[in-house]
Amino acid sequence: NELYAYGSNADGRCGISWSSGSFTPTLAEFSKAKTIKQIACGHNHSMILTNDGFLYATGSNEHGQLGLVDDAGNKFSNMTTFRQITDLNKKVVKFCAAGQNFSMVIVKEKNRISVLSCGDKNQGRLGQGENISDRYKFTEIEGFIGVDVKAVYAKKKHAIAVTKGGKIYSWGCGEFGQLGHGSFKNEFVPKEIEFFNDMRVISASVATTHSVVIVKNKQEDTTQVYSFGDNTSGKLGLKSREKVSTPQLIEFYEGKNPSKTFSGGQHSFVLTENMKVTRIRDIHNHTCEVTGQSPIEGQMYVGLVGSKTIYISQEGAQKNPAIIPDLAAFVKEAISPNKEFHWPLIDSQTLDEFLQKEKAQEFTGTVCKLCSVQPIKNILFINMHVPEDEPAEYCCEECATRFNELEVSPTLFYRIQRPLKPGKRLPSIPRTQFYVQSDTFGYNMQIIPKYNEKGHDYIIQKYNESYIAFSNDMNNLKPEVDEQLVDLLNNIAQKQEKNIMEIAETVTFPKDELNIRSSLEKATVDFLRKRFIVLKNFNNKVKNIIPLIDFSARKDEYNRIRNVYSGCNMYIFWDIKAELFDKILYAGVSKTAGNIRIKVNRMKASKFIGKGKPDHTGEYTVFGQLFQYFKTAGYNCFKVTKDANPFSVQFVGEASIDAGGPYREAISQICTELQSTALPLMIQSPNQKNDGGQFREKWILSPSANSLNHMKMYEFLGVLMGTSIRTKNFLNLDLPSFVWKQLVDVPLTRKDLEYIDRYTVQCLDDIVNIHKKGITEESFNDLIQENFITCLSDGSEVELIPNGRSYRVTFDRREEYANLVETFRLNEMKKQAEALRKGLTLVVPEGLLNLLTWRELETLVCGKSILDIELLKTNTVYRNCSETDSVVEFFWKALIEFSPEERSMYLRFVWGRSRPVSYTHLTLPTIYSVQISVVAVSLKKKK
Repeated sequence: NELYAYGSNADGRCGISWSSGSFTPTLAEFSKAKTIKQIACGHNHSMILTNDGFLYATGSNEHGQLGLVDDAGNKFSNMTTFRQITDLNKKVVKFCAAGQNFSMVIVKEKNRISVLSCGDKNQGRLGQGENISDRYKFTEIEGFIGVDVKAVYAKKKHAIAVTKGGKIYSWGCGEFGQLGHGSFKNEFVPKEIEFFNDMRVISASVATTHSVVIVKNKQEDTTQVYSFGDNTSGKLGLKSREKVSTPQLIEFYEGKNPSKTFSGGQHSFVLTENMKVTRIRDIHNHTCEVTGQSPIEGQMYVGLVGSKTIYISQEGAQKNPAIIPDLAAFVKEAISPNKEFHWPLIDSQTLDEFLQKEKAQEFTGTVCKLCSVQPIKNILFINMHVPEDEPAEYCCEECATRFNELEVSPTLFYRIQRPLKPGKRLPSIPRTQFYVQSDTFGYNMQIIPKYNEKGHDYIIQKYNESYIAFSNDMNNLKPEVDEQLVDLLNNIAQKQEKNIMEIAETVTFPKDELNIRSSLEKATVDFLRKRFIVLKNFNNKVKNIIPLIDFSARKDEYNRIRNVYSGCNMYIFWDIKAELFDKILYAGVSKTAGNIRIKVNRMKASKFIGKGKPDHTGEYTVFGQLFQYFKTAGYNCFKVTKDANPFSVQFVGEASIDAGGPYREAISQICTELQSTALPLMIQSPNQKNDGGQFREKWILSPSANSLNHMKMYEFLGVLMGTSIRTKNFLNLDLPSFVWKQLVDVPLTRKDLEYIDRYTVQCLDDIVNIHKKGITEESFNDLIQENFITCLSDGSEVELIPNGRSYRVTFDRREEYANLVETFRLNEMKKQAEALRKGLTLVVPEGLLNLLTWRELETLVCGKSILDIELLKTNTVYRNCSETDSVVEFFWKALIEFSPEERSMYLRFVWGRSRPVSYTHLTLPTIYSVQISVVAVSLKKKK
């Protein structure tokens, strides 16, 4: 080889003598008689490995990284040209690697493999222990004695080795977690990365501060890419992490068959294996008689040998052309799988009635239909589908075996090697015997009549009355009507176990279902059916568009179709979204259950909660104990399949085997902790504190929980939410639309604020409309003594304008004040919601969240709230009556027959809340008494 170098030649690293370097490639001083096998470039030195197993080095030797010493063992000074490492002459060098001021080689001597290193000892990069000095010559790494290492990799201050058995070791600087051992400390001797114990490493690479590993999963036979270390600038291919010390799966490469990885200082490459994309039409479910290939891909020959039908692939035909009988069927496109047929083959005795005895060099009187060559030589292909009363169609082998653009229907051919006898013709077989397609083809078209002016006027006049009536019904329709109608239709479809598009347009709407939906309560059945038809037609059109929308993009002025979808999301049936949702959610997920077992100390959590202080650090509660574990381990295990748990729970000091129960119990207690003072993440909504307004049971995110650790805790809560979507283990959380809408990127409205803080909205309305009560500018200041500040839901005060405490709200600025308060309140928990959404997207693809309405997300995370009647009975206090009174028995009977929505409405009527209280056996429930009073009414008959 000729070796060219360019760039800086400081310390002689390029091997071009005393030159300072070159902007253009310069021939390095190296023997042309040697063939170069490998080159390794370190920080300020370079190494060459030749095919005959000798090693050469040049550049800085400040720490002995060149491995060059004199007879006394003293290191040479820097080298400006490549010099052979004579100390290794008795060994065969197999592999070399160069890092910052250190070098490594794999050598073979007397059938024994060794790994040697030399150079700088700092931070353990030599792998030879902590209390050593710089090594000036290559010295064996004792940790690899007896280990069959096939490759070593180095870049700066750490190194990795891979064995022939697929194990991986790392050592050196671990400041950024680049060693993959779950810590950030240095390792001074090679240490196996235990994370990969159940996998086989097939490739690895190291960068300045991170590492990339490709493994073969032994159990699932899949190839995966992991990375660990510093993630600045996205070097790890992961989201939202600065540095990680445990290998993390890069999901992007799932299903892409990665095979090799390469890394520079701050970037990496992954190379995939060659992928063969097979078309369905090319696959034949038969086994090749010659090669044994099954199924056969590509073109296929079918023949009859004795009474046996044989199948031969194109490859088999090339290997053994003599095996193909004189008459064979030639198939290019796979036969339709639902077709029952018999191959049009003729046994050898009958065949002599059709074909001449001798093979022919050419077939007299034949012309190729496609290329017009005549006569056709050696082998003749005859179209099998031409009717017997029409002229036969012939093809040469070249035309018959290629796909032709003009072939609009699949064609089978007879392949013959002997000419037909005069007057003889092989049987004609229709295509319909082999394929679903008919003998003809054409275009699917829709014909729309175009009326002249007279016809148009007639149609308008005939249907004008119906059109006006329909138009009047549909005009000025509030979005709430469609939103509640879609929700009702989704419920009906679920109860009938039908796809919503299969529901008849004459659907019956249950009266009880209409009564619990305020916007539909007064609507006529005729109107609802008409609106259903409109929504059904709309969904029928939009179902083909949804898969084409980029839901991963945020709404902005450039993503118009995404913006349009956001505006009409509420009109789209769940069945239209569900198939796409599940397909994407579980795509590439092969895990069925978590193999991680976590010990949870419930007594520790109970003692801490008893102190009455919130767990700000996330360490003591059940939530905190799980948070601390996964804060280090990462969240990859949460991406599981349906009905599977990501991890199992073992309660400390309790005899329990997690077959699902302890896991669900832990999740249940987490929900209880979240909706209490045990954790700082959630607080009671102002409506709940003030015991007024609707949805008094709701909890909201705390605006004061804004530290970095709080954000991580919110992120973990988001992961748990995403897991509940995957596993269908619902979270018993009572969150308002104020929270859910932010998680699906839907703007909040004044109504959402009212649902959590009716008092504030009423006060703002009173201030803005105060003039309608006769309050003038002069009397305003005496009545309203507010400054430009407001209280958030947690009671903390914020200034609405700079130095707002010093500015009074005046009559002229009252609307400005009200708008500012509303804006601040609508954004008070934006930071917390973003952290929550961030955690969700670690488990559920972000695009899927944008596919949902907030109600759909709430149902997917929390399920539907159901009032437990038996629980309600145990907490009932009777006044003026007893449990055995007939009216009381009728009351309970009626309540049992209520639908879940009606029970929710009942709770809201008597209690101001729509969900029952949640509790576990570790925390006593708050007792809410249901008081039943019976009033005697006397009806007297008038005389």
